[in-house]
Amino acid sequence: MKNVILVLFFMASAAGIHAQPAKEVDLLLADPQVSYARAARYVLPAADILPVSASEADAFKAALEKGWLPEGADPASPIRLDESAYLVMSAFSMRGGLLYRLFPGPRYAYRELVYKQYIQGRRDPAQPVPGERLVRILGRVLDAKGGGE
Repeated sequence: MKNVILVLFFMASAAGIHAQPAKEVDLLLADPQVSYARAARYVLPAADILPVSASEADAFKAALEKGWLPEGADPASPIRLDESAYLVMSAFSMRGGLLYRLFPGPRYAYRELVYKQYIQGRRDPAQPVPGERLVRILGRVLDAKGGGE
């Protein structure tokens, strides 16, 4: 719990979740499998692509239109770790390695975030993403962006 509070403090100070109400952040942290819509709802405002007040439906639609989510994705379905890596890399306009530049997509986005240690711990690209993990990944990305990556 202490780590969660530190992550939330960091994210608030780094303008990651901006002014998200604590109740919404608590719901995200408690979510064992973040949906496509919820992932987009937090990633796009953190990357300053959408306002914090954007709905899950608006964020999902924007991410889908930009090609950052798989075609035909159901907004309520759980997002996979590799798909969330691609969403994060795309939203933050992160440069990847050679293979990511040649073949941008979830596979190489996942590998890139693992290499950069934004994704840590036990991992499988096909596993659903818990809310706490999404917050940690966003925190690491925002920390690196603030540090001049």
